[in-house]
Amino acid sequence: MPAALAVRNLVKTYGAVRAVDDVTFEVPRGSIYGLLGPNGSGKTTTLSCALGLLHHDRGTLEVLGLPAARIHETAGRVGVVFDSATLVDGLTCRQNLQYARRLLGHRGGRSDDVALELTGITALAGRRAGRLSLGQRRRLSIARALIGKPELLVLDEPLSGLDTVGVRSMLQLFRTLHGQGLTLLLSSHRLPEMETVLTRAAIIMAGRLLREASLDELLHGGQVRLRVRAAPAPDALAAIARMRGVTALERRADDELLLAPGETAPAAINAALVQAGCAVSAFVPERATLLSVFEALVDEQRAAGHEVPA
Repeated sequence: MPAALAVRNLVKTYGAVRAVDDVTFEVPRGSIYGLLGPNGSGKTTTLSCALGLLHHDRGTLEVLGLPAARIHETAGRVGVVFDSATLVDGLTCRQNLQYARRLLGHRGGRSDDVALELTGITALAGRRAGRLSLGQRRRLSIARALIGKPELLVLDEPLSGLDTVGVRSMLQLFRTLHGQGLTLLLSSHRLPEMETVLTRAAIIMAGRLLREASLDELLHGGQVRLRVRAAPAPDALAAIARMRGVTALERRADDELLLAPGETAPAAINAALVQAGCAVSAFVPERATLLSVFEALVDEQRAAGHEVPA
């Protein structure tokens, strides 16, 4: 069975600027897939090309086994919500769904009641869209995308602007929809929150794909970091500089250092610091997170001389 969405060697330029630079990834069916990166990294441009909404310069793009240019033939099998999703403020939630159904020509699929229930806004069915909170509007936009009964749901920055309660509620909605059999593609810069729901992810920056793997591979295949407090810090830094493959990534107050150990065993680093006359009061391996993996990738890009946004 073909992937829900496949992007191969995608290139998109705006004049002399390469907004997307040879990006390749596949969204497996049944996954919650994350397209992750900072604002301006090329996520929305990649999605727009992949969904046939924007012309691309080079690459092969498929949605549910069809070329992106023929996405209209999927007939409601793909639901899309961009951050600036359009709702009619003067219509109620239910009327917005009815309007979208007529506009998009959906026949059958999920009923309005089911879409409202799935997204948790049944009680708001009679409220005008213009009176909804940001989180409620986001849920209505998703309900709007669900009425065609899509197999693939694409959400661009779905957590943008939400408060803590709204984020938690939205993440639970993703889990519920995934449990209903949907494949979800979530574009986001909110790495800690995405880590709680994703099964696989692609990390991009400045239009380049930095890493693509399952969540387990990303978190357990990344380089371990060490937080070390050693005094005096200048002596500790000098000792680290003499260790092949060990890099001091960051220095904080109270003589705390963040180290990338490379292939050097943590015990050997500790022994070298003690031998250099340093008093080591803390030596803690960091648990890998999506954020720490991303930071390590940023460090690698800088070390390789690539331009990295501040």
